[in-house]
Amino acid sequence: MPLTRIAAPAHLPVARVKALADAAQAALVQTCGVPANDLFQLISRYRTEEMILDPTFGGVQRSADACIVEILFLQSRTDEQKRRLYRATVAGAVAAGFRPDDVMIALTENTRIDWSLGHGVAYADTAG
Repeated sequence: MPLTRIAAPAHLPVARVKALADAAQAALVQTCGVPANDLFQLISRYRTEEMILDPTFGGVQRSADACIVEILFLQSRTDEQKRRLYRATVAGAVAAGFRPDDVMIALTENTRIDWSLGHGVAYADTAG
């Protein structure tokens, strides 16, 4: 049950940012076994002066279209799954018109006790 957050420049068309969100979800399904309907995404749009991203850190050349995809999910994915997730997300983003250098991805893992899906009940205390 990943939670995906996307930080995108406000000047990008909504459809293009949505395509990035779709690429991230498709990559999670394809590489990490996430059910297709397990979809929780938050998209935030920022003015140019509100996204302060080093344009060359990590050996890339970020443009004004650079976005950050943050994925929070349960521990259990292998390093190879994570590598495939990065590649698949960027491939989908490129198909939507992004440059590969403009898609930064950050993963954070936690456990079932770190989630409540509702009713104030820890996910660790449910049968799911």
